[in-house]
Amino acid sequence: MQDNRIEILMAAYQGVSYIREQLDSVLSQTDENWHLTISDDGSTDCTDMIIDEYVRNYPDRIHRVYAAQRFGGAKAHFFWMTENCNASYIAYCDDDDVWCSSKLERLRQNMLEAEKQEGKDTPILVFSDQTVTDEYLKPIAPSLMRYQKQYFEHFDYRSILMQNVVTGGAMMINRALADLAMRCADTSQVIMHDWWMAAVAARFGRIVYIDESLGAYRQHGDNSVGAKDVGSAAHILRKLSHISEIQSTIRAKKAQTCVFEQTYSSSLSQEDLRFLHGYIKKRSGSAFYWRQRAQIHGLHRLAGMMLFG
Repeated sequence: MQDNRIEILMAAYQGVSYIREQLDSVLSQTDENWHLTISDDGSTDCTDMIIDEYVRNYPDRIHRVYAAQRFGGAKAHFFWMTENCNASYIAYCDDDDVWCSSKLERLRQNMLEAEKQEGKDTPILVFSDQTVTDEYLKPIAPSLMRYQKQYFEHFDYRSILMQNVVTGGAMMINRALADLAMRCADTSQVIMHDWWMAAVAARFGRIVYIDESLGAYRQHGDNSVGAKDVGSAAHILRKLSHISEIQSTIRAKKAQTCVFEQTYSSSLSQEDLRFLHGYIKKRSGSAFYWRQRAQIHGLHRLAGMMLFG
């Protein structure tokens, strides 16, 4: 382990159209105490050739690793990379975003301040806002958090288990969080690595939010998740026309929460267990969600959980 160096993990796949811009933005960081590890998940569009070019040009900065398997998605890929990383700090990097040059510097400043207050053994996650852009980096919305109607004044693990607010490409975690999060009993039931880590940090440590855009969150046809204007009439109507999708999402959240309870049961309070057992029921019921309404972002989300959860 190299103290204070930030290990950047990039899980690449079919990124030929955008990965050069992202790699160049990483290389332009004002904080120079970083190293980048890249893994490609079997791209067929020459992404691997671009990666190899950058590895050759920046051998002290960039290293490529190879897995003896295909992951088929960002979640499993990032979990594998995290499991095989022993750095003091880890930042996650999507191959289609673009970082502001001060991103790592700002994340580090906030991380070190939080560790000074809480101690280095406290699991800490720091993340920033992002600018939502189109595929050509033309701004769609200046704030991803506000675009998606997400709360950021307070982070409660119960709220996060019901609705994630942390985007992986905007976050950095410390060693304590990496070690605790990777105890996960069954990563196959986790929805996304960032969602899981946010829930763990909120319950057992601390989440620090930087209310400032430190990168472009590029939207295009192949985003793994993508930004959604959840308050728009078009989005609400689309969701209502796909009830099975709402039900499937709620089932996935409950399955993830069940793994959370299984993984950390010995460290949870009776109050925690009452919430978790109520939430992971096949049907939690309207009364349960009404009691938890302060933890649910927006009336439309509350209505959806009460009707279908």
